[in-house]
Amino acid sequence: MFFKPYTIILLLIILCFSGCEKIKLGKEFKCNMGINYKVTNDLSFIINSLNDSRCPEDAVCAWAEEVHIFISINLSNDIIDTVFYQDPTASHPIQFGKYGFSLIDVQPISIGTTTSKDITIWMIINSI
Repeated sequence: MFFKPYTIILLLIILCFSGCEKIKLGKEFKCNMGINYKVTNDLSFIINSLNDSRCPEDAVCAWAEEVHIFISINLSNDIIDTVFYQDPTASHPIQFGKYGFSLIDVQPISIGTTTSKDITIWMIINSI
């Protein structure tokens, strides 16, 4: 079976754009775990997992409500693996190079550690 040249070109274009998703600086965006997100030509990141200790809406809990995000950031081939978190009382952006990463929200609540692609994470990345 032979493919027409335009079919091969179309497949290559689809593969190029499906490898990573482009993010705009200063704009809130949603992302999922396990996907490589390209922010600029020299900045990309991937969310590896998260640990969620927030209390479900219909429960009474005695522990602190936090979400820890385990993320790998690649800036000009300098890779850092780090953790940042969201709690209801403070904002803790990560600064790496000339960029600041801020976690806005994580939904749904998923008690414990997960790598599920069903979790949606809202973030914003600013140029500092």
